[in-house]
Amino acid sequence: MVKFYRSIYTHDHDFETFSVAYFLRYPNPYATHVVSVDTLSCHVDDQGRLHTDRLIVKKGKLPRWCKMLLASSGINISESMILETSIIDPKSQEIWTETKNIDFTRIMRVVETATYKGGLDIDKKPIVKAFTTVWFLSSFGFGSMKERMETWGQRKMSENLNRSRMGMGFVMDRLREQGGKIKLFQLAMQKALAQDAQEF
Repeated sequence: MVKFYRSIYTHDHDFETFSVAYFLRYPNPYATHVVSVDTLSCHVDDQGRLHTDRLIVKKGKLPRWCKMLLASSGINISESMILETSIIDPKSQEIWTETKNIDFTRIMRVVETATYKGGLDIDKKPIVKAFTTVWFLSSFGFGSMKERMETWGQRKMSENLNRSRMGMGFVMDRLREQGGKIKLFQLAMQKALAQDAQEF
């Protein structure tokens, strides 16, 4: 049985700042579990949209009962690899992202998709609205064990998203203090493309 989690959230920042912060959000004080972030590929398509694939390695966090169960099966999870795919459209001020774990998928497969849309609030102040959907699917064990794993993931997602938002807020506040948001956005795209050229 698949479990879902959905969320809508509004960031009180402009789209350019949010776009740059998305690439620079690690490290931050709310993401100490992130071990590394590597760009696998990136390119700008003929519509001016930036496509990026990144590999994120995170320290694993599992409940005690789950660790004990996995240990009895000879499985020790200390880190997990996440594939992040993103498309940024500066013209329409939209970002689409998908993140999913690419290891230990039998124990728990977690896929998160999000759409971010820049705009103005009722007071004409810039905002970015985030629409997030996450689904959880476990194939580990049998009977109620699978559902227990999925329910645990679903319950943890609210806490995880809250920390993620605080981390993004921390980075965006730093960027806003520095100013030059649009220039930073352009530099981030250039840096991503330059790194892509160097690696490939």
